[in-house]
Amino acid sequence: MPRGGCAGAALAASMACLCAALCCPVPARAQAAGANGPPAPGDARVEFDIPAQPMAAALNAWAVQANTQVFVDPGPVAHLTAPAIKGTFTPRQALRALLAHSRLQVSQGANGVFLIKPRPTAVVNQQPPAPPTAAPEGPATPAAVAREVPTTRASEGPWLLGFFVNYAQDNGNASGGASAAVTGEYFITDHVAAALALTVPRTHSFEVPGTAAAAAHRASARLQSSAVTFKYYFAPEDRWDPYLGAGVDVTALYEVSGVAGLDRVTAGPIAEAGINLRLDRHWMLNAAASWAQVQPAAGAMPSRDIRLDPLQFDCGFVYRF
Repeated sequence: MPRGGCAGAALAASMACLCAALCCPVPARAQAAGANGPPAPGDARVEFDIPAQPMAAALNAWAVQANTQVFVDPGPVAHLTAPAIKGTFTPRQALRALLAHSRLQVSQGANGVFLIKPRPTAVVNQQPPAPPTAAPEGPATPAAVAREVPTTRASEGPWLLGFFVNYAQDNGNASGGASAAVTGEYFITDHVAAALALTVPRTHSFEVPGTAAAAAHRASARLQSSAVTFKYYFAPEDRWDPYLGAGVDVTALYEVSGVAGLDRVTAGPIAEAGINLRLDRHWMLNAAASWAQVQPAAGAMPSRDIRLDPLQFDCGFVYRF
């Protein structure tokens, strides 16, 4: 081909490529990606159905249903109960609903991982919690929170065992006295406990109504009291934890002298108020006051009912496990 023909062909091909480039622009990938990017972690709404259960199991169910990760110190969630959550929420909304009645708070890191920790308190020299380990790139794997939480935590166990000095101040002219007492409790929930209390027998002397010169004629008996109560604790997570209790007192009388036909067992209501002061992970100091109806009858005459109705004061130590 002649040299002039080769040059003309090359020039024609170049012009064709330039026209094709001008008429067919490159797609705006960056703009499309920015307009339709994925929502921030925790913003997508999810259908949740989590029944009321222990907090550790509820957090595990939340992580599975939200398909995200959560990091939590096992200590603060031990023996906490989470409410039921059912409906369509964002993961953040559902998590806050689970923690609404606890002293825990939730935050979210830049990588989308949720972190649960206790609310800050005014404790001197308290070290901040360590930041969560960055999650590896790729699809998020739900955290198996339930497997990380131990089944028993000594500092927040469900059992209480108490040892006390007990002083009873009887009604009227009956004599009171001091003895020892022991109690055992089991926490049904974080706030409600069932308790059993037993006192060491003590001797009481009392007047017998309906007899001549009742003030001079005194009888005596040894009394042993036991009580079954239900208690409500107002601040189980605080150092000072006041409570109120009510139940049934059963008092046994034996070694009776000076009166015939005295009831050997009498039962009546009991009311109690007290407070626990936490000393360390296991031990607490307890002070309480209670009133019980103890009215044994002497014979068949109602006028000879003996009203002891002791007002009792207890002070001692409680061990939680």
